Amino acid sequence: MKIPLGILAIVALTLLAFQFFAPNPGPDALRPRTDLPWQIAVNSDGSSRVFDLELGSATLADAMAKFGALEGLAVFEPKDRPKVLEAYFGSVQFGPLKAKVVAGLEADETDLQRLRDSSSKREASPTGDWKYPLDDLPEHHAGRRLSVITYVPGTRNLDAEFFRSRFGEPTAWLQESEQAVSWFYPRFGLSVLIDDEAREVLEYQPPRDFVMPQGVSPNPAAQ
Repeated sequence: MKIPLGILAIVALTLLAFQFFAPNPGPDALRPRTDLPWQIAVNSDGSSRVFDLELGSATLADAMAKFGALEGLAVFEPKDRPKVLEAYFGSVQFGPLKAKVVAGLEADETDLQRLRDSSSKREASPTGDWKYPLDDLPEHHAGRRLSVITYVPGTRNLDAEFFRSRFGEPTAWLQESEQAVSWFYPRFGLSVLIDDEAREVLEYQPPRDFVMPQGVSPNPAAQ
């Protein structure tokens, strides 16, 4: 069935009017993204830039401006590592991936112990770690510098090739369990946990602060 020329003319005019009156995209829409999880810039002083945040000088206030409001603050006490002050963000999305973000904040041992003791409750985990939630307002810690950013993608089972295509071959790896392996990129200050049965975890810190864990296996393919 042929479409009457009058209808085609109306459609053409409508499309032309939409194109003419539609607002021009703003500069943010045209600017290339620089805050994707695999975009890591290493600075000459051993710091790094990821998610548009300068790891080594950025503060919690900077992270809140980037990631949004906090879900909470807590002192996290692993059974086999030092305590750390953590700031928990809700779901954030940069590019195709939605993720949970946790920022580790600089605090000395005295400060950590004081904050831990001020918590009115504690939460246990199956691994034997403890979490001490804080009632502090975010503003009380806004000036603390970020020591580490943990990024947990909402998409499960991102395979090894996904990370290899974005970061290259890891310098070393560590078999954490039958289903989980950690990859290490000291030049980026990055470790990646790849888990067949749980979510993957990316952890960023300034390369100058990166310490390779014991028991790793060097990757000949990275040489």
